[in-house]
Amino acid sequence: MAAAVPALRSTGVHARIAVAGMLVAVCISADLHLRLSGQLSPLQNTLSEYVYGRIVSVGSGFSAASTFSAMCLAFVLGSAALLAAIVRAYPARRRGVVPLLGVWCTGLLVCALVPVDAPGSSPTWHGDVHNIAAISAFVALPVATLLLIGRSVTDGPWARNPRLIRGLAVVSLAVVALLIGSAVWMQTAAGTQHALLGLYERVLFAVDLALLLALTRPLLVRRAKRTRRNRRLARM
Repeated sequence: MAAAVPALRSTGVHARIAVAGMLVAVCISADLHLRLSGQLSPLQNTLSEYVYGRIVSVGSGFSAASTFSAMCLAFVLGSAALLAAIVRAYPARRRGVVPLLGVWCTGLLVCALVPVDAPGSSPTWHGDVHNIAAISAFVALPVATLLLIGRSVTDGPWARNPRLIRGLAVVSLAVVALLIGSAVWMQTAAGTQHALLGLYERVLFAVDLALLLALTRPLLVRRAKRTRRNRRLARM
């Protein structure tokens, strides 16, 4: 029994880091929207395009691009911590899930480091790399979740509420399809100003954030319950 305690503590630490990273990313995103509210539209401009905004109310060295990168890196930290918690808690049964969550983390990292094309500009190689990384990440997360829930529906920490998590994953995939379809439509149709890519992407981020938190919460609860049980057994 004593040998299991360090692993459980480590899993709990990873889960708390995951929540902290996601909440920091949300706070940074909210700050970025407030600072650039008069320059870019949250309905038509994607979050990646916010790197081209001008922040003039702070000192030198602080820009919209660095703020966006910090937001992505916070998401990467939180997601990597969640991945580590899953691997430590259930290392033998997550082989198909780990690579997909790795794609999610890597895609976010690439988005933080490689800028998207500026609104209205011609396509560039770095814009293509950014878009491919973003699409790969957005597809990988819900697919990894469906695999994880499918394998743990009877005995894993997510067995108590699999329908909610599975539903969020399905909605995430549906919004990804809508986002990709809208982007293709923008390239072929004349009325590009009516595309709501920004809105769709923010809905997708909200769904994915809820999905990540839904995956993380049972690990926190599980660790707390195991710790209390170990303490009771130690007193006996």
